[in-house]
Amino acid sequence: MVPFPATRVGRPRSSGGTWEFRRAIVRARSALIGMRLEDASRATAQLKRLLSTRREPHFARYARALQILEASVLAAEDDFSAARSMLKSLAAYNGDTLAATVLRYLDWKHGDREQAGAPDTVDYLAAPVGGKAVCRILSLCVSAGLAFDRLQLAVSANLATEALQLARLRYGNGSPLCTFPATLLAQVAYEQGRLEEVDTLLRPRLSVIRASGILECVARASVLLARLSLHRGRDRAALTMLRETEALGRARRWPRLVSIASSEYARVLQMLRYDEGQGPARPQPCSRPPPLRTRVGSYTLSPDAALSFSAFENILRRACSAAAQGSVDDSYELLIPWLRVGAARGLCMAFVDAGRPLLALLEQLYYALPTNDPRLSDLRPYIATLLRFTAQADSEESSTIAYRPLSRREIGILQMIADGMSNKGIARSLGIAPETVKSHAKSIFVKLATRTRAQAVARAEAIGFL
Repeated sequence: MVPFPATRVGRPRSSGGTWEFRRAIVRARSALIGMRLEDASRATAQLKRLLSTRREPHFARYARALQILEASVLAAEDDFSAARSMLKSLAAYNGDTLAATVLRYLDWKHGDREQAGAPDTVDYLAAPVGGKAVCRILSLCVSAGLAFDRLQLAVSANLATEALQLARLRYGNGSPLCTFPATLLAQVAYEQGRLEEVDTLLRPRLSVIRASGILECVARASVLLARLSLHRGRDRAALTMLRETEALGRARRWPRLVSIASSEYARVLQMLRYDEGQGPARPQPCSRPPPLRTRVGSYTLSPDAALSFSAFENILRRACSAAAQGSVDDSYELLIPWLRVGAARGLCMAFVDAGRPLLALLEQLYYALPTNDPRLSDLRPYIATLLRFTAQADSEESSTIAYRPLSRREIGILQMIADGMSNKGIARSLGIAPETVKSHAKSIFVKLATRTRAQAVARAEAIGFL
């Protein structure tokens, strides 16, 4: 952030000074951090009017700042092409770190992975001061997103964790700057099957994400939370989440968000129709699997093959579609090399979310490997892990009846816990002693079979108590 310049006592502020320029820059940057795009646009328009009357050379730095701010507003509005063309020359010829960082984000989202993967200009060893902290957070998030796209989940988690820690330290846990790294970290946790961690990262930030998050953050968080609800048997909550996201995209004029929410909504409906019996019957574990006719050599991937998470998902969908149409051999041909990739990269939920036909195929493959091809038997433990995740998701809904109901007072206290209030704050709000709040919290933990506040909130939302 650009600091407010000190003014001498008794010296009047003249229109010929730089105070107005710096104030407009600070106002625009603050609005961008909070994703108040209308305020940011007004501040940049004011700065543009001020610069239109000044032609002195020392005002060139404010003109560059204006160009970066305008490009950042365009990027926040999802107008990538206009933002990229505005920043290309600035980042190339002036060596501006913030411009280069925003350009890396634009290249990443534009699909230019080669340009986005180029070394950035952020000095990660120097302590971030002022606006450099925002630059470092964004650069770490871009690097984390690129690593996730390349199936480097551990690298992505480390980078996102570092960005989240810096955002918490500089701007507070409730800041909009925490939403992007938290969402990237939640996506890694989800793909590795740590569903409770996803709830802990996203549920408390959902209101901030929707109010102040960038499109990328809103889309990923909404899809993750919808899939969580679906796995826990809350089909209506999943569909409602996606409909609300679609409405938010229309209100914010984000057609890409509308498209993402609509596509996920259609995918969820397709899965629900299959679960209701409109798809082929799921084979029993004891059924005799068809023989594997393809050669083992065709299952291997080239070491230098370009892997990406989107390609991984597309291949699994193709295998699922082939399995649903009865082309079992084609499904095996597609599936087995990517099972090796998934086992090597630690992916779980991508297989679970691909669809029921693929899971039925995995079940068949699990019992076929020992008898059909012993050289592929090393995949059985990994396939068993995938099927175990599926069984846990299927039993989530039936297991909710085992939880004891909460009293009205306990539900109220749990709602305050979900809002981030401490025990003392809850006690002051309700006019009771902190020890009474602790007693109620302990009763909530026992009834919901949880140990922490975050687990209790996630469990209560999953089974419909909140």
